[in-house]
Amino acid sequence: MADINHAHAAPPGTEGDGINYRGLFWFLAILALTTLVSQGLMWGLFRYFDADADAHDAMRAPTAAALGAEAPMPALLTNEPLNLETFRTREDEMLSSYGWVDQNAGIVRLPIDRAKALVLERGLPGGSLPFNAPAPGTTTDAVQAAAAAAAKPVKVIKK
Repeated sequence: MADINHAHAAPPGTEGDGINYRGLFWFLAILALTTLVSQGLMWGLFRYFDADADAHDAMRAPTAAALGAEAPMPALLTNEPLNLETFRTREDEMLSSYGWVDQNAGIVRLPIDRAKALVLERGLPGGSLPFNAPAPGTTTDAVQAAAAAAAKPVKVIKK
């Protein structure tokens, strides 16, 4: 005879939700356990790396700054166009004015045009003369006349 009175059967006209709650519970339990074990292994590995780095790290110099001491902030350029303009103004002033480079050694700074005139007048250092330069001992007027003559255009005659 067939037994139709089952205690675990759903009431007639309803169906189950189709979810295996036992499988879902075991999946979540194994996932949580795996996550915790992985985190524990990573914690242990990082502790090992830290101890190994401390054991094999080079000693700090006795004159080095103490750990935790604040380092000075870097001097960053915050207004680049203004910095460039200031730099160029200073450079132009240095190129067009007289000044001392090293007063103890007697080294001066000359404007570029004056330095060129002195090279034409005295020649290059070391005894060599510039191209078309007059012999040493000639007057400044002769040097200027020679420079003016060299600057005149040459007339070319075609045949």
